[in-house]
Amino acid sequence: MAEQVGDMVTHIATAATEQSSATEQVNHNVEAIARLVRESAVGAQQSAKACQDLSGLALDLQKMVGNFKLENAGAYAAGDWRADSPPAKARAASAR
Repeated sequence: MAEQVGDMVTHIATAATEQSSATEQVNHNVEAIARLVRESAVGAQQSAKACQDLSGLALDLQKMVGNFKLENAGAYAAGDWRADSPPAKARAASAR
């Protein structure tokens, strides 16, 4: 009987040690996940800021491009903007 009690105490102590080790691993993994979440949040904030900056630059570019006047805007709208198109060849010839 005493031997059985001793075996049970040994089993309980072994199980407690295993549970403690498993708990430490879980805590370590939870901390790693929390760190990754924080890093992802920082990355998302940086991406959002970059998108805002890019949007502002696109608006600035649109304003700058809007300052240009085209001689033959209708040809450009019709798709005759290629260098080998008749309107482009005529412009090139008249510029000589």
